[in-house]
Amino acid sequence: MKSEAYLNTDYQCIQKEATVGRLIGTPGIWIDGKTYWIQNGYEKLIPDHSISVHIKHLSKHSKIQYSEIYVRNHSSVTKQLKILMLNHYTKPFKEHLAFVSPTDNVIFHSVDQDLFLVNGECNGYKMEQRTIQPFWNIHTEHIWSKHGTGILKYQPMGKGASVSIFSLNAEINPHSSAIGRAWAIHGKEKQDVMAMNSYLIKNHTSIS
Repeated sequence: MKSEAYLNTDYQCIQKEATVGRLIGTPGIWIDGKTYWIQNGYEKLIPDHSISVHIKHLSKHSKIQYSEIYVRNHSSVTKQLKILMLNHYTKPFKEHLAFVSPTDNVIFHSVDQDLFLVNGECNGYKMEQRTIQPFWNIHTEHIWSKHGTGILKYQPMGKGASVSIFSLNAEINPHSSAIGRAWAIHGKEKQDVMAMNSYLIKNHTSIS
């Protein structure tokens, strides 16, 4: 059994089998019209909203990047918020295609024959919103359909320097926590990554 330190190192060092780089996942929180990205990938305190966030990167399978996002409400009132997950390649490729699959309720990132499936859930609820945006929109209000609403600007497809973003709704009671889960599955064939995706939805244990 590897130690947590080794698991975190493994997560940071996962390389795609092809030479196109790897997919980077960055969690975030939207609350009361403001967006907070957890840039260090591990934790963030949001004192203005009495919220703290802690991320665990778990080893599920060599082809799966899997994170659990723990959001704690330290206040005495119920909080309504959204857990966000941003995914993009380490560097842009003009062959890169990112697209939302509404039928499968997942997001795909593809370069040539290399494929990533992106998905997540929070307390048993699936992705609420999904969008593909230009990389330069990440730290602007352009990812939202209207400022302060928490509704992502829907765009189903993008090429080149594009990112995917999805949101998970969370209602957190006073002094309680919500757990969001997000994963990216790497493969060559859609049927293979979809099979792993189905397994992760049904089970929160490791794939042997």
